Amino acid sequence: MDKLLPFSRPRPDEPTAREREILNHIWAGLTSQEIAARLQIAPKTVESHRANLLRKFRASNSAQLLRLALLEGILQIPSSNSTTPLSAARGTHNPKGVRKLTSLK
Repeated sequence: MDKLLPFSRPRPDEPTAREREILNHIWAGLTSQEIAARLQIAPKTVESHRANLLRKFRASNSAQLLRLALLEGILQIPSSNSTTPLSAARGTHNPKGVRKLTSLK
């Protein structure tokens, strides 16, 4: 009991350049089919890269994967005056960056 074990160990492998590219597309909110079409690769290849990313980050789903990538500095949150990756990927842009709320009455 004298030996202390670290709470978490570093990830075993760094993501490859292609995996980082896939990760950025996941961050943009694209599906595997949309990513495959943009990169002109098979959807199964995208799924393989996604599975490798989940394994490397020790994540069980895409939300966890993105959270861990943000915490490790692999993904960056864009500044408030720039276009968000999701709006850029989907072709929608809210220039003021303001959400409109509606009343529930």
